[in-house]
Amino acid sequence: MNRRDLLQVSALALGTTVAASGQAAERQDAAAPHPQIGFPISPIAESNPLAAKIEAFTTVSPDVDASIRFYRDVIGMRLADEGTLPADITTAPGAGRAGRRYAILDMPDSAWGKASVRVLAAPSGAQANRPRPGSGPMDPGLLVMEGGARDPAESYHRLAAAGTPMISPPRYYFFRNTTWGRDVDVMSYAPFGPGGEQLFITANVRGDRTWSSPGVHNGFANAAITSLDQRPAEAFYEQALGLKRTSQMECFQRNTNQLIGAADDAYFLWGNIGSGVSIELWEFKAAKGIVYPTSLDRTGLAMLTIRVNDIAKCRALCAAAGIDPVGEGALPLIRNSEPGGFTLRGAVGELIEIVPA
Repeated sequence: MNRRDLLQVSALALGTTVAASGQAAERQDAAAPHPQIGFPISPIAESNPLAAKIEAFTTVSPDVDASIRFYRDVIGMRLADEGTLPADITTAPGAGRAGRRYAILDMPDSAWGKASVRVLAAPSGAQANRPRPGSGPMDPGLLVMEGGARDPAESYHRLAAAGTPMISPPRYYFFRNTTWGRDVDVMSYAPFGPGGEQLFITANVRGDRTWSSPGVHNGFANAAITSLDQRPAEAFYEQALGLKRTSQMECFQRNTNQLIGAADDAYFLWGNIGSGVSIELWEFKAAKGIVYPTSLDRTGLAMLTIRVNDIAKCRALCAAAGIDPVGEGALPLIRNSEPGGFTLRGAVGELIEIVPA
């Protein structure tokens, strides 16, 4: 063997020895105690640094007048504003051109702190954001807008008398939210608005939960976003808005599944992110589903508008996480015909409009 071949063999042997030593070190390190990062429940005081709150639900309707009548005459809201969109007010997906009709409704007494409902006229021949009956709660995305009622039977019969489509009559269910120290002891049902948006109306049945609204309903404040893996959705809201999980519960109740249109044996996790923002993330333990990304040119529930106390900081959080806006500007709000803002697309296709408080 010549000197060159001998050096090559020696180098190969040395490399093998070093590799073996490295592998042994790795095995030794793996056997030693080492830290792991988890996903704890956040203290409420630290869960919502931008004071994020749902300001409006945007639904797209093929009949704006029917939507106005439903939310005004059946739910008990008031028509706060209506008109046509100015030119170039927002570049959010599906916003379309100037002149599109809109209407905004809210509760008569804004002190109840509920979000407004913003109705956009659907383009001719618009398809659904979440097509029915083919889609269901196990298909990830923005599912419902939730409101309260003082009595489930009174609410249900009022909507039934108006010919409102519903999944089922009110169903009773109970959860113990140990992270918040509060029981969820309610009756709920899921009707559909004139645009095809799925609603969720809940009435407390506990005697210590008093009703302070003057009417049968108190408006809408809460949104549920479904997923098959809540971690990407949770990461999106933490990176974009600083929101952290504050509660987690599980559901394996047939009556609850029936009222939302899930299979009787469906099993899912659900809980809140942030405090006061009113967003629930649900994770269905299902093998597959279809994500239906929302757009403002499709009917039904299309977008959440979230106000923050520092929109520049929110932009900075998004930029740091590589989350790019999908639109600039914002749709009209009550007492603000041309608000500033931008639009994001969430982890399961939902549109989120960010506006300053």
